[in-house]
Amino acid sequence: MDVAKVKPSSQVKNGMVLDKFHEDLKDSTDKQNKVKINEFKSPSFYLPPISKVSSVLGFITNQKQFIDIFEATYDTPLNISRTSKYAFFKQGVGLRTANKIINWLKLLPVPFESMFPKRVLAKSIRAAQAKSNAAHWLPAIHNFKEGSKHAGHADLDEFSPLLNFIEQRCNTEVNLMLEVKKELKAGKIKPNDIITATKFQQSLWANSPNISPSIIIKLSEFIEFNQQNKQLNEQQKLTFIESYCYLSFDFYLEAITHYEIGCLMCYGTNKDKIENELGMVTKAINAYSRQENIKTCFAGLLEEFKCVLSEANENEGYRKLASCIEIDESEPSEFGESLGDKQYNQLKDWRNGQNLPSGEKLTVFLQNLDEYANTSSGLVTFIMCKTVMAMDKLIDEFIEQSQNDNCNQADAEIIIRKVLSKVPNYYRANLKKELEKTEPAT
Repeated sequence: MDVAKVKPSSQVKNGMVLDKFHEDLKDSTDKQNKVKINEFKSPSFYLPPISKVSSVLGFITNQKQFIDIFEATYDTPLNISRTSKYAFFKQGVGLRTANKIINWLKLLPVPFESMFPKRVLAKSIRAAQAKSNAAHWLPAIHNFKEGSKHAGHADLDEFSPLLNFIEQRCNTEVNLMLEVKKELKAGKIKPNDIITATKFQQSLWANSPNISPSIIIKLSEFIEFNQQNKQLNEQQKLTFIESYCYLSFDFYLEAITHYEIGCLMCYGTNKDKIENELGMVTKAINAYSRQENIKTCFAGLLEEFKCVLSEANENEGYRKLASCIEIDESEPSEFGESLGDKQYNQLKDWRNGQNLPSGEKLTVFLQNLDEYANTSSGLVTFIMCKTVMAMDKLIDEFIEQSQNDNCNQADAEIIIRKVLSKVPNYYRANLKKELEKTEPAT
């Protein structure tokens, strides 16, 4: 995009927004005379940081990538060092470097004013005062909707259930945390009080059908034991880890099923299947949780892809699925290994969570799969794959954390499979709510 074509009115508006941003930056100068973008992140299970969700999906893994995206999109390089680009979001940069960044932003035809309108900014500030991750989620949702409108997708039908779910969580958490803050200030409740904390958490999760009050009570008991320096026996430790697992995966299971339901209701043509069958991602996660031979959620999804091929031709299996993988012939291989063997071995690696495909290789695989199946899935199957890969990352993180808490891997895997086996419950409950919304009023 030619930055010279930016409309003067847009430049003026951007200039006003960025000048205010610049002044706020200068006001935040630290003792070393440096400024930086502070990223607040609350360790909330109910509404995890957007940066965590983006990172686990493999989209934006660090804030410096925002600069990279702007540079590439608008073909306008920011002439500061790579180290400074990272430092702007971490250690801080000097005012001279900050000036360069602001002047560079003013060159870009980015509608900053419409990205952060007063209404959204006010909500974000209120969320920040509550110390809620909604401070970042709310502007992101707004900008996603605006970007979709500009791209000609104003209805957002497939994303509506997901966005509504996240907005509901934002509003619930912010309202409740501000109420608690008010009561703390008035002296009605005491900080670090276990009973108060338990009541708060139970109120927060009250409308989450898959999180029972007993889960919150068990966690509260653990915190109390920890404060009293009491040692947990083996069963108490496993009970705590299970409760922790339910809370840490709840947001992701809710988000995944809301999005998948949105896609099926938007693109599905068989009403009976939509209303009575689970979605492919839900099936994939469920397969991992219940079948010992399915080692990862991605393997569960590849199994679903294979089943789709088998519906068209009962003789099709993993060999046919593997034939859609593009192989770099220059890569070393065992002597006498055929192309088909290379593809099959690559698929086996994927199913075992090894040598996973890059975004580019995954795209080619899915395009070849579409071509063979004579269909066009667009971004849907790509997002499916990224979603189950993200779940596998979260599973690995959970197991690693559990081992740090002196829980062996076998016990951690039993716990996580038990928790993820609830995904059909999430799917059916959310599908019921969405179908009720579409029913005509009587």
